[in-house]
Amino acid sequence: MEKDKKLWGGRFKEGVSDICQDISESISFDSALYEQDIKASMAHVSMLEKQKIISSVIAEKINKGLLQIKHEIKNNEMEFKAELEDIHMHIEKRLIEIVGEEGKFLHTGRSRNDQVAVDTHLFLKENILKHKTDLKKLLWTVLNLAEKHKKDLWAGYTHTQIAQPVLLGHYLMAYFWMFHRDLNLLEFSLDESDCSPLGAAALGGANYPINREFTAQELGFKKVYQNSMDAVSNRDYQMSYHFFAARLFIHISRFCEDIILYNSVEFSYIKLGDRVTTGSSIMPQKKNPDIAELLRGKSARVIGNLQSLLINLKGLPLTYNRDLQEDKVYLMDTIKQVSLGIGGIIEILNHVTFFPDRVRENLRRGFSQATDIADYLVSNYNVSFRNAHEMTGRMVLFCENKKITLDEITHEDILTVWGNEWNSFQLSGDLLKLESCIERKQGTGSTSYKELEIQIQAAKKLLM
Repeated sequence: MEKDKKLWGGRFKEGVSDICQDISESISFDSALYEQDIKASMAHVSMLEKQKIISSVIAEKINKGLLQIKHEIKNNEMEFKAELEDIHMHIEKRLIEIVGEEGKFLHTGRSRNDQVAVDTHLFLKENILKHKTDLKKLLWTVLNLAEKHKKDLWAGYTHTQIAQPVLLGHYLMAYFWMFHRDLNLLEFSLDESDCSPLGAAALGGANYPINREFTAQELGFKKVYQNSMDAVSNRDYQMSYHFFAARLFIHISRFCEDIILYNSVEFSYIKLGDRVTTGSSIMPQKKNPDIAELLRGKSARVIGNLQSLLINLKGLPLTYNRDLQEDKVYLMDTIKQVSLGIGGIIEILNHVTFFPDRVRENLRRGFSQATDIADYLVSNYNVSFRNAHEMTGRMVLFCENKKITLDEITHEDILTVWGNEWNSFQLSGDLLKLESCIERKQGTGSTSYKELEIQIQAAKKLLM
């Protein structure tokens, strides 16, 4: 074979132009698939031998050559060239150089269409399994932190305004359940990736007595695609993964937004350690939550990769189209960002200090016991909730004007606000105690001490 002749160049008189070659190449990113490509090729060769499509002698030579190529690439001994387009062509051309004419039997009964599909299935499946391990580590980190702070006060917000007292452990468990749903979605993505397209060839199947179930078993897939056209054109498994990643990063971004706000001087609910913060080039006092900000920013990047794939697929006719070459750019970037995102949020949580006393101060200033007062009037004085709501609102307005908190209000103040007919009203200290507000909460999943403990134990069982 001529040195620069394409493996597919039999019907061409001229080579492609330089600019077309630059557009066409994918080796700059799909070289990352070399291990999966060699693994799939060796399984394919074993199948060809088993089915007596090639001889044992040829199969042995090809497999030895593939192992040598794997060693060469791993040790940076292979030069990647744009004119060879992709990782598949690099490996096949090098194989022919090593073993001679026998190397040309490698591509029997397959196409680059099913070859790239099986490589990306393997690559994604392997990385999903790594993500599972990382996500479980994140879940344990959040769960252990929640258990450590299960009795500490925290502020619940709506509209970024103080709403009600909650437990810090309860707040952290809200993120536990978000990330646990992400784990469930990742499992679904794994199932969709666990399907072998190898043997579908270009689109209609192979003209040889191949055994697709054999190669699927060799490669660790639990099933094969039931339609060869679907096998080479399907990217749903990648869409599912990208949606998992986008949703995960939305959760990470929301968590980071909280962290950034609560770390500010104005809130001072938490303090981030040196290992997850950076300084300013001009302001010596600064200690910036850059890692949380970067993770928040990466959510846009991951969501963009999902959108890019969706737009790429939107108008594609069956079956394989070269547009699909771009899918690996989105996929490989998102895989990297997911690993960074999970690892980054774990690192932040391992270097954060909480200040519940500061939270307590803001709960008092924000009149967070108001709902409990209204509910107390309903339960003990036969007042409708709407009237109780109005009465409590007047009490809050009085405190606001007088610049006091609800737990500083006196009996005389109450008579001023509600009238003398409420002379018998007993405003007990326990009613306005923040811990009592938490303990009064009822129902599955509430922020009471009892329900939080049940929640933590249930979460542990899920992870065991």
